[in-house]
Amino acid sequence: MILEAIPQVQALTKAEKLLLANEIWREQADEPSELPLTREHIAELDSRMAHYRAHPEEVTTWEQIKARLKSGKSSA
Repeated sequence: MILEAIPQVQALTKAEKLLLANEIWREQADEPSELPLTREHIAELDSRMAHYRAHPEEVTTWEQIKARLKSGKSSA
């Protein structure tokens, strides 16, 4: 496990570990083309896109989500 291999990481507090994980995640997100996709991931994305194309009316826009959050209403 990585924690055993890098003792400096083991010595970090929980808050510091969360900050480190966040920093690593942001660094990886900067180059999404370098992140591997499994066949299962690709199949799931294709399935979701097909569903969206067949039922575009079921989509909730970001603007609708923000408005609902501001109003305090739930999605149910």
